[in-house]
Amino acid sequence: MGKINLLSAETFNKIAAGEVVERPSSVVKELLENAIDAGATEIHLEIADGGESLIKIVDNGEGILEEDLRHAFLPHATSKIRSADDLFSIRTMGFRGEALSSIASVAKVLTRSKTAGEDGREILVEGGEIRYEKYAPMDQGTLMEVRDLFYNVPARKKFLKTKSREGSIISEIVAKITLAHPHIAFDLVVDGKNVLRTYGTGEQSDVIRQVYSKKVQENAFYFEEHYDSFSIHGFIGKEEISRGSRSHETIFVNKRLIQSKVITAAVERAFKSFATVNRFPFFVLNLEIFPELIDVNIHPQKAEIKFEDEGHIFKSVFQTVHDALKKGLQGTFDVKAAVEEEVPYEQLTSLEKEPPIYIDLPVDTVRETPPAPSLEPVKAQGEMGKPYGEVRPVQPLEKREETLLEEHPAVQERTAKFPQPKIIGQFRSTYILAEIFDELYIFDQHAAHEKILFEKYMAEIRQGHVVSQGLLIPEIVDLDLADHHLYQENHSVLRDAGFHLEDFGDRSVAIREVPVFLGQVQASGYFLEILDNIRNLGKGSPEEVKYLRIATAACKSAIKAYEPLTLDEMRHLIEELRYIAEPFTCPHGRPTLVKLTEKDMQKMFRRIV
Repeated sequence: MGKINLLSAETFNKIAAGEVVERPSSVVKELLENAIDAGATEIHLEIADGGESLIKIVDNGEGILEEDLRHAFLPHATSKIRSADDLFSIRTMGFRGEALSSIASVAKVLTRSKTAGEDGREILVEGGEIRYEKYAPMDQGTLMEVRDLFYNVPARKKFLKTKSREGSIISEIVAKITLAHPHIAFDLVVDGKNVLRTYGTGEQSDVIRQVYSKKVQENAFYFEEHYDSFSIHGFIGKEEISRGSRSHETIFVNKRLIQSKVITAAVERAFKSFATVNRFPFFVLNLEIFPELIDVNIHPQKAEIKFEDEGHIFKSVFQTVHDALKKGLQGTFDVKAAVEEEVPYEQLTSLEKEPPIYIDLPVDTVRETPPAPSLEPVKAQGEMGKPYGEVRPVQPLEKREETLLEEHPAVQERTAKFPQPKIIGQFRSTYILAEIFDELYIFDQHAAHEKILFEKYMAEIRQGHVVSQGLLIPEIVDLDLADHHLYQENHSVLRDAGFHLEDFGDRSVAIREVPVFLGQVQASGYFLEILDNIRNLGKGSPEEVKYLRIATAACKSAIKAYEPLTLDEMRHLIEELRYIAEPFTCPHGRPTLVKLTEKDMQKMFRRIV
C-alpha cells in the first residue's frame, strides 16, 4: 500500500462536487430546491450558454441570515437537519449541506440575500475561496449567480453535451419542478428569451397546460386516493397523448422530483390495460407519504428513494390509476338522452312557402372526362436470363413507390438478391405465400414494404433531394419545452429529411411539407414520433444515425397487416424487395421472409423422422 495522504479542502470539495454537480442542470435543481425550501412564492431563473456561463436564480423567500451567509458555503453546512436521526424524517428538498460548497468549488458564485428586519448582504466565492463580503441593499429574498461553471475543472466540460442540449435538460427539469409547486410563480429565461411562465394559481392542471399544451391538459384524467400512510393524486393521459419515450412521465414524492421503477411499472401496467398501442403514457403522479416510511438518502443527486413497503405502493398506484382510466374512458362513451325542452310558441294559422332559389353553375361541355387508368406492361429480366412481362395496375401501393423509383436513376441499377418467386397467394391478408424452386417462402407484407420504403427514403436523404409534398392545410403542433428544444436542435436534419417546418408562436410549429411517400397522413403524429426517436438516441449521435431514426419512424406508412392485396400488387411488392440492398430484415431487425423446405414439411407431417 502506498503512503496515505490527507487531501486538501480544495481537492475534497472538487471530489464532492463530482457527485453533486454532475452538469449545469444539477446546479439548477439544487438552487431551485433551496429557493422552494425558503418559502418563495416567486422564482425567476435565467441561464445562458446551457448554464455554463450563467445560472441566475432570484426568489422572494425568507433569505439567509447575515451571520449564516459565510457558513452556507462551508462543507456539510445545512439548515435542514441537526442530527443523523433527522435523516429519517426529511421534509425539505435539500438536506445534506453539500450543494453550495460543491457548486462554489467549481464555479464563481455571487450571492445576495436579505431576511426580514436585516440589511442585505453580498458574498463572492470563487473556486471555494471567499473573495469578499459586503452589505448590499435589496428586497427580501435571495439572488444566486453561478458563472463559469467548471472553469477550474476543464476535464469535466468534456463530458457535457452541446450548450443547446444542456439548456434543454435544464428546461425539462425546471418544467417538471413547476408541476410539483403550482402555488409558486416560476419564470424561466433561456439566452434572453422567456420560454416558460407559470402563475402560481395553485392548480396543477393549469401548470400542465402551461408546460405542455392545451391538448394535453384536456386529454388527462384526474385521480386521487387516500390510504393509511400515504395519499396519491395526479393526472393520467388518454392514449392519444401517449409518446414513444418516457419524457412525459413525472413522479413526485413529497413534492420531490424522483425516478421510481416501482411507480413507473405500476402506472404503465395500468395504462396498458386500456391501450391499443405500445407507447408510454403521459402522467403526473404525486405521492404524499410519511417521511419515516421512505429513505431519500440513497442517491447522490436525490433522484431515487427507497420505500419501506414497495409491494403495497405498487398495488395502490396500479389500482388508483386503473380505476381512473376505467372511469374516465367510460365517461367518454356516455350517450345522454336528448331532453325535449318545452319552448313557448305561437300557433300559426297559415305558412307561406318561400320559392326555391336557383343558382346557375357553369358546365364545361368541351373538356372530356379523363380516361380511367390503364394497365402498363413493364419489362424486366427474369430468372436464367429470360425476359418476363409483368402487368402493373395503377394501385395505391404502386403510387407510393413509382415516383421514388423514377426520380433517381441510381436506384434502378439493381441486382436481385433472391430468385423470382411464383406467387401462390395471401394468408390472413398479412403474409404472402410464394414458391421458389422446391421451397415455400412466406413474406411479411408490412415488414417487406417498410424495408423498401426505408431504403428508398434513406437513398433520397443521402443524395440530398428528398421529394416532399405540401399539406393543403398546415398542421400546427404545440410543443413542450423539451420537444421545442429538440426541434430547434434538429431543424436542419428534419429539413433535409423532407419536413418543412416553421415556428408558429412561442412553442408551436407549423408543418407545411412532409416526404411524399408518407401519402395522406397525420403529419403531427409522425413529427412527434420522430422527436421521440431522436430523444432516445442519447449523447453524441451523428447526423446519419438521426436520419436512420427519422426514416424508421416515417416508414410506418407501409402496407399494414390484414390489408388485402391483389395478385399484381403482391408480385410488385416482392419484385421491389428482391432488388433492395438488404431485403431480409426490416428496419427494426425483424425478418421480412422465412423459408420452409420440402424436408421441413415432411417432418411436420411425420413423413420422415
